[in-house]
Amino acid sequence: MPAKRRSFVAVVKAAERSLRAARIDHVFVGAVAVSAFGVPRTTADVDIIVDYSEEDVSKMAASFRREGFCVNPQDLRDAVIEGSHVTVHDGRSELHLDLAPAVRSRTKDAISHAVRVRWRGMGLPIADKEDTIVMKLVYGSDQDIEDALGIYVRQRKRLNLRRMRDFARQQGVAAALRELEKKMAR
Repeated sequence: MPAKRRSFVAVVKAAERSLRAARIDHVFVGAVAVSAFGVPRTTADVDIIVDYSEEDVSKMAASFRREGFCVNPQDLRDAVIEGSHVTVHDGRSELHLDLAPAVRSRTKDAISHAVRVRWRGMGLPIADKEDTIVMKLVYGSDQDIEDALGIYVRQRKRLNLRRMRDFARQQGVAAALRELEKKMAR
C-alpha cells in the first residue's frame, strides 16, 4: 500500500518544525498568511521568508531532511548569496516550500513585524496583516489584489492604517492602497 500523501497543513507544520529546530528566524507569508487573516484559498506552495546565513545552511538542510523535505544545501547557499528564492520539495506530497532569504529591507520588515497566530492547532509566525496587504499590492496579480481586499474587509477594524500607509509609501504602492481603500468606502 502506498504511503499516504501529506496534506498542505501537514507540510506547513513540518516546515515550522524544521525551521524552529534549526533555530532560524522566519515568517510565513503568501497563502498561509492570507488564510490566517480569514481568506482561505488553495495553493501548491508554502511561502516563507527565512533569515539565515551561509553558516546556517548545513543545520537547516539537515532539519528539513529530517522532516521529509528534499533539499540541496548548495541551492540554499546560492539563494542567500544571490538574494534569490529557493524551492524545497516535499518528499511526501506534490507540494513545495518557496523560501525567500531575508536580505532586503521589506523581507526583514516582515520578520520584525511577524505575529504569532494559532493556525490549525499550531502557533506560527505570520507576516502581520498590514505587511501582507502591502506586499500583495506590490506583487499585484489579480489573485494578490483579491487577497489584499479580502484581508482588508475582514481585518478593517484591526488594521494599523498609519503603519500600513507608511509601508505602502516605502514600497511604492501608496496609490494602489488608496484605490483599495476607495473600494472599501463604497
